[in-house]
Amino acid sequence: MKKHFLLPTIISLLFCTNLFAEQLVLERKVTNHVQRYYDKIWFDEAGTVRIYLNEFISASGKEKFGWAYAIESKLLNGAAGSAGTSVKKFNDEADCPLMYYIADGRFYIGYVWANGYTSEVTNTHVFYDFPEEAGYGLYFMLTYASAVNYLLTYGNGLTFMEKWDQEGHSKYITNDSDLNYDLAFYTGNFPGYKNKENAFRTVKIRLVKDAKTSDSKIAGNQIADNLKAHGLWKAKSCMTAGDGTMLGAHGPNEGVITCWYEPFYDAGSMSDGLGDKSNKNLLIDYKKISPHSLKQ
Repeated sequence: MKKHFLLPTIISLLFCTNLFAEQLVLERKVTNHVQRYYDKIWFDEAGTVRIYLNEFISASGKEKFGWAYAIESKLLNGAAGSAGTSVKKFNDEADCPLMYYIADGRFYIGYVWANGYTSEVTNTHVFYDFPEEAGYGLYFMLTYASAVNYLLTYGNGLTFMEKWDQEGHSKYITNDSDLNYDLAFYTGNFPGYKNKENAFRTVKIRLVKDAKTSDSKIAGNQIADNLKAHGLWKAKSCMTAGDGTMLGAHGPNEGVITCWYEPFYDAGSMSDGLGDKSNKNLLIDYKKISPHSLKQ
């Protein structure tokens, strides 16, 4: 494996992360040309993007969990024509893109940490239930999208799936109550895990499910297949009313990062989905990835 030219910078970041974690890196080539619609500025990624992970293995060796603590990306360095690559460190809930949990052949991805990864998690959090073999590749896509989201959208929410099918019915559901969670794991079962407060916690997870069958695997497999087939796009407008467009600094004047992969029904009419690409730019496609140790 080639040495990273920014390795000294990354090593310096390790002292602010969990020193007992396995330090891993996900890397792949990304090529895109994406416009921020509010000010018409274009941004490019053309080269290798690296995402650095803390990962922990359970005492039984059957479970893993982890999160990204930094990303190395040219696009984060600015607009089209900018030289060089930037390293961004994720510090807190607003920055730290996603956590993942691997167990029983499934790869669960979701937002989880509150007030930084050292804080106790008291509420449940919504996760996607993906096939394990696709997990790191999907995690790379969603982490990259989260990392560049503010730069490209001024903070609009990310939408990874459509909310309604062509009949106008909800396609995916989650449990309504924080008390009704689907699975959980205790960080104390992972010998390498210690945070700054030397405290353990139980992570409670609600899963995105298929509305007709209440099966999270069906929903996760379907969403994974569509992300793998079509990638994530920078869209000019929201996918459905209220899906996050109003959250950004410039609201409806900017779009969202989303996967518009098929037509869907909204507000009495049909959207063309990816059939209408004139107001969308491909942000990142899917590629299968395996992690490498940072020590190599």
